[in-house]
Amino acid sequence: MNSFVWKSVYFVKKGLLWIAYLLFAVYIGYLIYTTQELGTKLLFGSLGCIVLSITLLFEYLKNIYEKMIYALTVDCDLKRADELKMILQKKDLFNGFKQSIIIFDSLLLLDEGKYDICLEHLYKNQLFFHSTLDYLFIYYHTQMHCYSFLNDEKNVKIAIEHLSKLKNVKKKQMRGLFSWHEIAGISYFHQNRNKKCLSELELIDKNRLNNRELTYLLYLKGQCLLRLNETSEGYRLLKEAKELGNTLAVTQVI
Repeated sequence: MNSFVWKSVYFVKKGLLWIAYLLFAVYIGYLIYTTQELGTKLLFGSLGCIVLSITLLFEYLKNIYEKMIYALTVDCDLKRADELKMILQKKDLFNGFKQSIIIFDSLLLLDEGKYDICLEHLYKNQLFFHSTLDYLFIYYHTQMHCYSFLNDEKNVKIAIEHLSKLKNVKKKQMRGLFSWHEIAGISYFHQNRNKKCLSELELIDKNRLNNRELTYLLYLKGQCLLRLNETSEGYRLLKEAKELGNTLAVTQVI
């Protein structure tokens, strides 16, 4: 999804949400105005204020979180994404975004090129990642990328084997977080079957990718083409990845 579409959908959803909050506030005001008893007025007023305060706090934190995700996945600005994460952690008094930050940190550490630290983070939080199939998929998918960049062929293969087992799970139980064609492509890449890797990567629907994901795709395709001595096209894709990926570590080695 490109940034224009993302922003359009975002603002439409936000607009509808704020209309709902406004209607709720008006309704509470109406109840207070039409109620005769002082005690009931105070009850409605107190409950309304509490509900709106909690809701507005959540929306404020959610807004920071969405900006954080946008900075990472669309702008590919690691410094900005990390700054927003620190703000969110500081102001999230009830730890409502704690689990989301665990997932975010795994992506951020990968994008920063801190592969060993990322693997330690995954291991430290493995109970959390094993709590749902979606989280487990993220766990092994991130492992796969870390081991791939570390050239740890044995563990790349193990991570892909774990992901392959998840492929047989009923689709309605998983949200299709990543493309199986990408996973197959990485598997072929590490088998040095570069033409097979490229054929799998070509099957990926690029319209469903954000800039972060597209950067990794372009990088892998570029590396495959270089192995096949198609240097002109390979370097072109790597240059495109560098321009799109901004501060991602994978673009710094191009």
